[in-house]
Amino acid sequence: MLAAVTKSPGVMVIDNVAEPEPPGPQDVIIRPEAVGICGSDLHVYSGDIGALSGARSFFPRVQGHEFCAVVEEIGEDCPDGVRTGDRVAVWPLHGCGRCHPCRAGRANACVSLELVGIHRDGGLQQLLSVPASQVFGVGDLDPEPAAFIEPMSIAVHALDRAGLAAGEQVVILGAGPIGLATTVAATAAGARVMTTDPVPVRRDLALTVGAETVAWGSDGELLEATHAWTHREGPPRVIDTTGDPAALAQAVRMVCSAGRVVVVGMSAAPAPLRSGVFPEKEIDVVGSSCATAPDFLAAVRLVQAHGESVAALFSHRFPLTRAQEAIECVADPAAGAVKVLITLGGDY
Repeated sequence: MLAAVTKSPGVMVIDNVAEPEPPGPQDVIIRPEAVGICGSDLHVYSGDIGALSGARSFFPRVQGHEFCAVVEEIGEDCPDGVRTGDRVAVWPLHGCGRCHPCRAGRANACVSLELVGIHRDGGLQQLLSVPASQVFGVGDLDPEPAAFIEPMSIAVHALDRAGLAAGEQVVILGAGPIGLATTVAATAAGARVMTTDPVPVRRDLALTVGAETVAWGSDGELLEATHAWTHREGPPRVIDTTGDPAALAQAVRMVCSAGRVVVVGMSAAPAPLRSGVFPEKEIDVVGSSCATAPDFLAAVRLVQAHGESVAALFSHRFPLTRAQEAIECVADPAAGAVKVLITLGGDY
């Protein structure tokens, strides 16, 4: 069967690989239909993921961690709710079950976390085997919005970490796919949203999917914009989805005293901060990693309810045979990509 295999940093080939063995008792064989490409895929493709995770070798790897698929075969001990022919979204996370986060019900922060498409082979192939516990039925959703459930789950978890309440003001830094998903989710939760981004098209998309207002400018201009929007208090919640280490300092300046900053975007670079701001404003700064199973289920429902907003985010589509081109499209600012999809089935 065909797969897009990342052989080494910056080298991806379309290759014939072995089909999966028959499913284990609690596993399913699935046939991917649509795979989203995100910043994490760029880190894997370029070899930078080791700098983020501490791992030393990811190659060769079949990438693809945000995807939907159709169930082809079912292991004999799988739950009754999993049926052949069902379209499912894949929660890519596997925790060890032994460490403190796993014991505390937070496998998304597992110290030995494994993700389909990053630590294990993922969706850029015609068939793969995954545990039945990692597939979630999506009902009659089409493949493209179903492939966006995984990034939406990241947004759901970030909002949970923020402790966001209906009617509350939140600034979302970044209007990439995760920032836009967070804008959709926050608006659906009844929050008032300001989204910031340097790219005008992305700011327009943020307004399309529910942001009350958008902004961009120098640090001083953004600080003034947020203060004007919040009547000089500063927003009680700021969520950074950018992956820019400088955004953390910006966020702690923006957020009001006794507020909370949630860091979703990843970077290996240090973030220069004045430590005195923490006791002065008594703010919380928390990280947000991946998503839990309940987050993923909530994301299924959000995408089902807001399909039109999700559809507005898809900018480019490529077949499996052009997977490398798809990743390079995401990496090229001139391409104007928002959410890039790789489609499987039909013509490869």
